[in-house]
Amino acid sequence: MRTWFVTAAAVAILATASTGAMADTTLHVMSWEPMQVDGTPWWDKITKGFEAAHPGVKIETNFVTFNQYLTTLATMTAGNSLPDIFYGHVKAAELGRAGLAVDYKTVMGDDFFKQFYPGPLKQFTFDGNKIYALPWTAQIFGIFANDRIMKEVGVTVPNTWDDLIAEAPKLKAAGYTPLAWGNLAHNVCPDFFLPLVTQYGGDVNALDDHTAAGVTWNSKPVVDALGLLQKLSKAGVFLDGINGIDERPAWQIAYQGKAAMLYTGSWAPAVFDAEATKDWLDNYSVHKVPAVTADGVHYTGDGSGEGWVTNAKSPNKDLALEFIKYMFQPDIYSAHIAGLGGFPSMPAALDQVKNPKVQEMVKWLATDSADHILFGAGSWDAVSNVCQGILDGSIEPADGAKQIEDAVMATRAQSKSQ
Repeated sequence: MRTWFVTAAAVAILATASTGAMADTTLHVMSWEPMQVDGTPWWDKITKGFEAAHPGVKIETNFVTFNQYLTTLATMTAGNSLPDIFYGHVKAAELGRAGLAVDYKTVMGDDFFKQFYPGPLKQFTFDGNKIYALPWTAQIFGIFANDRIMKEVGVTVPNTWDDLIAEAPKLKAAGYTPLAWGNLAHNVCPDFFLPLVTQYGGDVNALDDHTAAGVTWNSKPVVDALGLLQKLSKAGVFLDGINGIDERPAWQIAYQGKAAMLYTGSWAPAVFDAEATKDWLDNYSVHKVPAVTADGVHYTGDGSGEGWVTNAKSPNKDLALEFIKYMFQPDIYSAHIAGLGGFPSMPAALDQVKNPKVQEMVKWLATDSADHILFGAGSWDAVSNVCQGILDGSIEPADGAKQIEDAVMATRAQSKSQ
């Protein structure tokens, strides 16, 4: 983990720009990032730097596990007790349309938004030009292979999904799960599945928005993508009982040399460095996800799940917005990426990406990126539920596509009637 310091210039800028914080004001900040808590050197420097420029202000951070985050967010929303600043998760658009999230386009200048990669920022842009969350990090997904195991079994990282299916019996006969990941929180399957829709020619952004004529989840690209997911599952490519295995325990299976490959995102290498076995660290490599055809595009998820929302109803809204601006100040933001070891949402921080595996994944952004997080009313729940059903064998692909469409339309009809 890297440590850093807030420059005197940064503090001076903030002190000059400050609107004059009230004494004994606490800003409540909530996320699911376990390193974004008191006691983490780089996060302490962020919070203490802001507090130093705003006497009387205290940043109080609240960590909620990812599995419990949506439930906690829903409870807080219903109870009118949202924090001042928080990750909006898949509820960012819903919160903005309800007047609970600040539209950053109304308070930030155009130059501010030019700092971001288009993909992560697009993910939080709704209704034409409203931005209800700001991407704190970005992400892209890939296949992390244990090269020692692959060599031992005599297989190579697959170029196509059919290649992976063909390799599965050989890997399973040798005692290895071909491709490990977990879906207990019902979040990883949409990450995996939605880019498959793009691989089959679908437009996930249009499906999520669901306003254009003729757009429907009950369509061939969705059925084909669900069919491929089913085919992979039936071939034994994934972990047995995948819906009952959480994401990080699946990583442990890879660390222990029980899986040939692991499916996860660009945030993982920094975590690997901190917790993985020596065998894993000495032998893993990163590759693009397979494509449908040998010459097809290896579309994979690109975006940001970690989007900061500012509570539009907070009595501390102005101060919260000042903290947001501070966190995205280039030198502060670059230090955050250096400390986290993650994937930046702003190109200016690319020089802080030191891990060679993450550097490799950065190259895929321009050509292979696809939407993998849904914000439209009803979309996320509908897709994640059908994903789970495909994996456990309770839903057929054609029925699943229709179920997604019906669930989305029912949710939207209910929203209009309220």
